[in-house]
Amino acid sequence: MVLVVTALLLGLWQLDAWQARRADEARDLTRSAAVPLAEVMGPDDPFPGRSVGQPVEVAGTWLTDGTVFVSGREHDGTDGFWMVTPMAVGDAGDPALPVVLGWVADPDGAPAPPEGGVTLVGWLQPPEGTGARDDDPSDDVLTQLRIADIVQHVDQDLYGAYAIARDGVDGLPAADLAALPDAGRFTAIRNFFYAIEWWFFGAFAVLIWWRWVGEMLAPKPDDEPDGPDEEDEEAEDEEQPDTVSA
Repeated sequence: MVLVVTALLLGLWQLDAWQARRADEARDLTRSAAVPLAEVMGPDDPFPGRSVGQPVEVAGTWLTDGTVFVSGREHDGTDGFWMVTPMAVGDAGDPALPVVLGWVADPDGAPAPPEGGVTLVGWLQPPEGTGARDDDPSDDVLTQLRIADIVQHVDQDLYGAYAIARDGVDGLPAADLAALPDAGRFTAIRNFFYAIEWWFFGAFAVLIWWRWVGEMLAPKPDDEPDGPDEEDEEAEDEEQPDTVSA
């Protein structure tokens, strides 16, 4: 019974996690008031799942040499690229947050990356993980906005997130949130399957217990005698004739 109760509770825990993550995805924070980035996450924190799309205020210094372009992004129905430049949050040597400056039709026609200090508001987003393949990892064009890819272009730590500049930078059209890849929509379904798995284990334990109880309560057949009864042995002795020795 302990195993059954444990499996039931673990299944409920996974089901609650599934429902919570679905609720997080349904929240629209893009119209919320901007808050300082430090109030949402730190440079070593994992991405807070309940803060997807939260507007954050960031101040720091541009790391121009780390500029990259992310392909496969549309703007007004036209395919193009996101221009992304990391921003050292605080001093120039502090951990950096990749910032989507805006949309460009082609990297060759993109303006020069911004320089110096800046303060802006951007929508906070988790790192992408679409699984798209990058045929040339050595260039500055990426297929997805993955922190593990961007870190190859900068010489300092990065936040586990990125921000999309709300108003665009240096006249670039602001990136459209609708162009975000739908990578995490089915992530929480794993928790749902884990819940079913735990309940299956619980049901299996109940079946084993039920069979054990049935075997314990079932009437047992009479034990077979190990040898002849004492009464039969006495009767055989009486029937044997006496022997006379010559």
